[in-house]
Amino acid sequence: MTRKKLPHYLIEKNNLIVQVTISVLFAIAFLAVYIPLSDTTTAWFSLEEQDKFIYTAFFIIFSTIFLIFSRVMMFYMSKRIIRFTFPKFILWTLGEIILIGLFHAYISLRIMHIEEYTHALIIGKSILITFIALGFPFIVTDLSFALLDAQRVLKIARRVIQTNDNNSTQITPKNTQNETIITENPDIINFHDYAGALKFTVKLENIYYIKAEGNYVNVFYNNKGGISSFVLRNKIQAIEDTFAGTPLMRCHRTYIVNSNNIKLIRTEDDGYFIDFNQPGLEPVPVSKTYSEKIAKRFTEI
Repeated sequence: MTRKKLPHYLIEKNNLIVQVTISVLFAIAFLAVYIPLSDTTTAWFSLEEQDKFIYTAFFIIFSTIFLIFSRVMMFYMSKRIIRFTFPKFILWTLGEIILIGLFHAYISLRIMHIEEYTHALIIGKSILITFIALGFPFIVTDLSFALLDAQRVLKIARRVIQTNDNNSTQITPKNTQNETIITENPDIINFHDYAGALKFTVKLENIYYIKAEGNYVNVFYNNKGGISSFVLRNKIQAIEDTFAGTPLMRCHRTYIVNSNNIKLIRTEDDGYFIDFNQPGLEPVPVSKTYSEKIAKRFTEI
């Protein structure tokens, strides 16, 4: 049995930035409260005494840089090298906490020469305090990201329910190991979710455009003469990469369009817009980054 891939919101760039910022601020506030109450591992911590303040500031700055570097590595490795699962994510996070705790213990033992307590006590308590100072904001922010993601799903689902017909031409096949479900027909487009599971199949000629909705994409397509949509959990960048070389082309950071269904490209004061050969569809913007590519494709149609 394969383990599910980690939800995107836990390793999304903006969320990682927010998490590191909140965690560092919380850790500083926690230490400011805890320092006066401790007589062991934080004996050299001080925000008032000049000599101790220098070491305290050094520890906080170094730990922050390490945490930023670690999360940058996590982000890029998740894109290219590691398929993150919950156990891997938890082990990575615990590794960060343990290393920062060991760094604190090293300063206590080798630089500040605290000898009143055993090495085991100092190392153990350093890791424990680091776990409290960073573990709590890590957990709270991760739960907040999960809640915000669930709210986005509900918002999109409500909008889709309002626009979808009960009779749909979409195919939602079961993804089992004993069933071959991927067609090689170039006129059929198979949409997979972020974990690689096939979720939605539709004819290429029926697709109008695909719109990014956070960690989801919304596929707008022709359904018996009307307009329907299907919500899929995936990144628009992954969709673009999957269908490179097909009529499905990126025209904006938020949109992919089916160039076969473009009616015209018009110029407005605030840029270029695409209109489709289907009444009722909203115009899709074209950013400068993709305008030349879209214009070239449009002249070939």
